[in-house]
Amino acid sequence: MPGFNTIPGVAGGGGQPNMTFVASVHMSTYNRAWTQGGTAGFYGMFSANQENGYVYFVGATTTGGPLNRIINVTHSFTRIDIIAPQNDMVSLYKAKVKSTVEFPNPFAAFASFPSVISTSGNFVLPNNALPLVNALITGGGGSGGSSHHGSGGGGGGGVVKLTAFQAVGTTAITIGGGGGVNGADANGNIGNPTYFGNVYAIGGGGGANHNTNGPQQGGANGGGAGGHGNSSGATGVTQTASTGLGSAGAPVYHGGHTGGNTHGGGNNNVRGGGGGGGGGNGSNGHNNSNGNGGVAHTSDISGTSRGYAAGGPGSSHNSHGDFSSDTFYGHGGRGGGHNHNFGHGNNNGTPGAQGVVVVRYYIP
Repeated sequence: MPGFNTIPGVAGGGGQPNMTFVASVHMSTYNRAWTQGGTAGFYGMFSANQENGYVYFVGATTTGGPLNRIINVTHSFTRIDIIAPQNDMVSLYKAKVKSTVEFPNPFAAFASFPSVISTSGNFVLPNNALPLVNALITGGGGSGGSSHHGSGGGGGGGVVKLTAFQAVGTTAITIGGGGGVNGADANGNIGNPTYFGNVYAIGGGGGANHNTNGPQQGGANGGGAGGHGNSSGATGVTQTASTGLGSAGAPVYHGGHTGGNTHGGGNNNVRGGGGGGGGGNGSNGHNNSNGNGGVAHTSDISGTSRGYAAGGPGSSHNSHGDFSSDTFYGHGGRGGGHNHNFGHGNNNGTPGAQGVVVVRYYIP
């Protein structure tokens, strides 16, 4: 057999072409440590019985992965730890790979079709479609604060975008509802998360009522502050790989924006701050001015350029703001105020909008 760190032109000792067979070990127990060194490269540990298991390449750092898969180990190692069913036989191979460059616009030559999913259920990939999809996931918007004076707008839900995400068969979907409205003189509620398989986008924050110092913290985009006194909007939450995004499909998060503050020294006519949106912070509330919600995140994944997760506008005693951009799904609710001609009726804020999942799939 060639030296372990020598990459031959073809396989040595059997296996796939350009895969160098190294050695096999017997799993006399389910957990075995194998003193075997190697340099960085592509490796595969394969089960003779095609059982599931896990392998760790241990050096100054550790890289792990499932059995029966090719793993890119970017460091040298001195030991291999294996978890597999007892009495299995597992074999290590090192792969030879050629250099490549990125293939630009890989989906451009294929027919594509959007699926806008607004109710919980399943996305079923057509049998003749590529096993890779692009997806946009929006959490439910937060509701506006409720008061007979100016209240803060609700924050828009978070937006997660996936590119070339592996989807085969059926993917479960849960659509997050918008935050509900509480009674008079109450803060708004945080919206609910939307799931596409294991990936999710969290809901937006609720706006503050007129008399509180500030809205509840939390939510993808923060709720706006209430109109009474000088108070601050909530800070939005930025999702990470460990909080819903995962690592597959080159995930990108749009959110983490802040709700607007208020400045008015207790004037009952001061308007609440706007909720943060998927595309920007909410604006501050002053004496019957500003307090608009943050702009939405804009995407054409559905086939039409639309705004997702706009922040809800704040209200004052006698007026309210309009949404600052197109509001398709996931926008925050308006803050409540006294004037019954606002278009939303009474002292209560309005609920946040529900979330959505938009999937674009490709057929050769």
